Amino acid sequence: MIYKLSNAVERKQIEEEFGVHFKYPHLYTPSALIDGFRETNVCIVTMQNKRKISFAIWGLMPQNFKEDWHIFQNNANTLNVQLEDLEKVKWMKESFVKRRCLVIVSGFYTHLLKNGKTYTYYVTLQNGRPFYLAGVYNVLEDGFQCCALITTKTNTLISSYHDISNLAPIIIPKAQADLWLVDEFDIDNLKDIINNPPEVKLKAHLMADEFFKDTIPQDSILSPDFFEK
Repeated sequence: MIYKLSNAVERKQIEEEFGVHFKYPHLYTPSALIDGFRETNVCIVTMQNKRKISFAIWGLMPQNFKEDWHIFQNNANTLNVQLEDLEKVKWMKESFVKRRCLVIVSGFYTHLLKNGKTYTYYVTLQNGRPFYLAGVYNVLEDGFQCCALITTKTNTLISSYHDISNLAPIIIPKAQADLWLVDEFDIDNLKDIINNPPEVKLKAHLMADEFFKDTIPQDSILSPDFFEK
């Protein structure tokens, strides 16, 4: 499972990379550490609006849900969902069919157990550009969107940096973005993307022990000072 993301790039770079623009550009702020255990927003592109980037609360709730985020998340952690959930949980199945999305990130954090200690890695594309993660979303009664990452079994590279679980998010290359968001979809094609994610070139930075201290300013979190040499 992945509970921490990063979207530490400027708005202009995101828009140029994907050829889509923010629906509310002045609301975007780069964030080096997006903590899923705190109610927070992520940037998404949805099936219903493929040409605009909007915001969603990270943590999937049922369509038209009325209560607060923390109430639902205290009963069901839905930051990450798996294909089995999307096929068997009724309200999630509807999301998979009708409301898939792409979550924009510049990286995500993994955790490796070694010698009785947990080590944190920051995983990015080799070229350092922002990228898409596969997701699903719903719209709450108040009109806000909420979403979850879809996870699948880790590949050899990710498992080298992430053995606290055997699940990791699915990276969707730009060339396959339209396939993920298409209205007239082939369910077998979608399942194949989840079960056999496209291979992409990644790199991982080992983070220093003090990385998660609350006293570290956001604009310093991904400074090379916090990368282990």
